[in-house]
Amino acid sequence: MGVTRQTAHNLLTGRTLPSQENCEKLGLSPAFLVRETEGTNEMANLNDFLMQRDQMRQSEGLVSEAQLNAALVGTRGVSMIRELMRATHTTAAHVGMIDNIPFEWDDGESGGSSSPLLKLQPVGAQFKPVTSAPLGGSLRGYRVVFGWVTTVSDMGKKDLPDCVWNLTLSSNAGILAWNVNRNEIIGATSIELAEQVVKRLIEYRDEYGKTN
Repeated sequence: MGVTRQTAHNLLTGRTLPSQENCEKLGLSPAFLVRETEGTNEMANLNDFLMQRDQMRQSEGLVSEAQLNAALVGTRGVSMIRELMRATHTTAAHVGMIDNIPFEWDDGESGGSSSPLLKLQPVGAQFKPVTSAPLGGSLRGYRVVFGWVTTVSDMGKKDLPDCVWNLTLSSNAGILAWNVNRNEIIGATSIELAEQVVKRLIEYRDEYGKTN
């Protein structure tokens, strides 16, 4: 066999832990080596499963919230918020006016507003970045705030709470879409959400008109 009688006896009785070399000489498959092989196969199967799961989730667009948040504050999010604002401006221009009051667009640079604003006097929908500090800091996301449009004299201002839409992203089949306040609106394209912004602004103005 190539091993001593005593070694063979110790291996068979369990007094000596078998090595691969001795196992081959004796033609044995010790339990601990079999378990090790099985464990290796199970780990390989687990790794294959995890890889397949990741690939499947990516193909189905099932990405993590952390990945979606990273997309929102990255270049993809910047592109999407610009697309949303363009779509809102276009939609409002198509409607034209409500009760003989025209929609007005302030790009946030030359019209007096600190950020892009769709006005339907005396109220508006303002697109605001959310940052880690009140006066700046890192970008955390975006929101749309429906409220009274500030004037120098504050004439006509009424006590109506702002309506805030916190924007987040969701993914469907790998395509990013908009959510509002988690689940008020889910999976909207920029065009669909732009229509909802215009609709909510009209509703907000109606509510404002009913406020004493």
